[in-house]
Amino acid sequence: MRPRSVVLYGGTLLVLAAAVVVGLQARSSALRAQQELLAAKALLAQAGSPAAGELKARLALVDQAGRAVASAHGRLEGWPLRPLRRVPLAGRDLKVAAAVATSAGETVAATRAVVAGLEPLERGRLSARALTTASAAMLELSRVVGRGTGRVQAAEPFLLTRSARAEFLTTGGSAARTAGAAGQGLRLAAKLYGPAGATRWFLGFQNPAELRGTGGLIGQYGILESSPSGPRLVHTGTWEELQARTRHPIALPSAVAARYVRFSADRDWRAVNTPPDLPTVSRAITRLYRSATGDRIDGVLMIDPLAVARVLEVAGPITVDGIRLTAANIAQETLVTAYVRWAHDNLARVRFLDGTSRATYGALQSTMRANPLGLVKALGEAAKGRHVQLWSADPAAQRALAGLGIAGSAAAPAEGDYLMVVGVNAAANKIDAFLHRRLSWDVRLAPGGSATAKAKLTLRNAVPGLHLPPYIVGPYNPQLSKGEQRQFQSLYVAEGYGFTAATQDGRPAASEPQPDFGATALSRYVRVPARRTVTLGYELERDGAAERVGGRLRYRLLVRPQATIRPDLVDLTVRAPTGWRVTGAPSGFRVDGATASWSGPLLAERAIEVWMAPPS
Repeated sequence: MRPRSVVLYGGTLLVLAAAVVVGLQARSSALRAQQELLAAKALLAQAGSPAAGELKARLALVDQAGRAVASAHGRLEGWPLRPLRRVPLAGRDLKVAAAVATSAGETVAATRAVVAGLEPLERGRLSARALTTASAAMLELSRVVGRGTGRVQAAEPFLLTRSARAEFLTTGGSAARTAGAAGQGLRLAAKLYGPAGATRWFLGFQNPAELRGTGGLIGQYGILESSPSGPRLVHTGTWEELQARTRHPIALPSAVAARYVRFSADRDWRAVNTPPDLPTVSRAITRLYRSATGDRIDGVLMIDPLAVARVLEVAGPITVDGIRLTAANIAQETLVTAYVRWAHDNLARVRFLDGTSRATYGALQSTMRANPLGLVKALGEAAKGRHVQLWSADPAAQRALAGLGIAGSAAAPAEGDYLMVVGVNAAANKIDAFLHRRLSWDVRLAPGGSATAKAKLTLRNAVPGLHLPPYIVGPYNPQLSKGEQRQFQSLYVAEGYGFTAATQDGRPAASEPQPDFGATALSRYVRVPARRTVTLGYELERDGAAERVGGRLRYRLLVRPQATIRPDLVDLTVRAPTGWRVTGAPSGFRVDGATASWSGPLLAERAIEVWMAPPS
């Protein structure tokens, strides 16, 4: 959650209100109302930044914005605009404008409480009371904006305000959802500033050098407990410690049991996060942890060295066992160098990684006090690539985490196409630190919306040399060679796809399609020798991949990343039906007649929408 972004939603609504008024073109009164709304927008933008000064100065800016909106609203309610509402048809546009101005005024008032509520947090003065106050302000802003969009929705336009009204409703809906999710997120954080031990979170440090579905093997873990002064790290340990105390398997959800019991995800801490869906994994962790310790877990936080690097960009270096760890070297030091340095002293390596976990948490705590906005921004960037993922046992808080895009869901969308590449290390080595993946998706659509697609996934094992310690390059299986990859590799596509052919390096190959999290997972075990490349290919068909909207065709695709050390490279190509042309594509796409394409690293989840039109 970025406080300034939330405040700026109010400014965006004001701009749209101004657009409505200008559309009416009622001469001087309308133009003055527009100028006042634009001035209010600029004042709100200024008030939303801590650079505007102390709280008193920022609230004064909000109050100025409120007066400007009130003046604009007064003009719309006065002569000559109000009487014009009685004019048949055209008067409907004036009613829309009045509804928008009223909603903008209420939004400014609610924004005032948000600015006041967030100010202590921006200054690092965190407490249960401050977080609860800010949460209440955000939730009230969500309700106010939602009520305003409902009011505007009920006002039927005639002609001039149609597009501005539609944009207002879209922006207002987004603002309400964002403020609501932020409010619930702050409410969740407030619980960690409560009575000692009232809330307990599992902190998993994932090691993506040995891939699992949610990112990597949980090598180290910690337990966070609430306290009046903020969350405390009360314990750290290894997966081996938990495994030694786990006596009985747990019951996995029936929807995933058949696929993941064979990996021992119901009993083995090395495999508990084999599924790519954090909510599913977190429920398993809470049950396994209670089985091992008898203690409850209220939430799960997963973090990996790439997220730690983001934290250190803000916090500065940490030192562990005399080794200086920075944003530039933390991943290399913890994922590769530690295994080389302590190749013959596993206990020393474990102590180093445990010390790194504790020092990282210390950096988080100190930075939260000194530069909370910088830390939130850094963690937000890490969350885009799933290097930070959270789950809460509180349903309302969990919905908020999903709304903020940090819940680690692998559930396929209800509509449109879907892609997610998931690899799970099946060799027990640490060479996923040297794995390069590239996904190609080439889909051709038919006028009725059916699709034929070609998917190609290339895995390159760039392990630099076989002189690395066995703990990194193995082999742990006599059937494998040093530095050889063995992965359970899955390509998730939308439910309904069937494959007409599957290949490995151009030769026919078996593949195992299974339903998983509302998608179809195309899976197989793959071996990639050191410094070699293997390519998996699929030819697929599906009805209803795109939808007809009026006379046009709309194709939607959601592409999700796995939390890997380096982002996957992705090549997307969307081909219109024969004789059709592409009329709309996302920013960054290349459009050439009937084709839209994009290539680049998958740094975050991407939702794309491509529009196509038939011959004119």
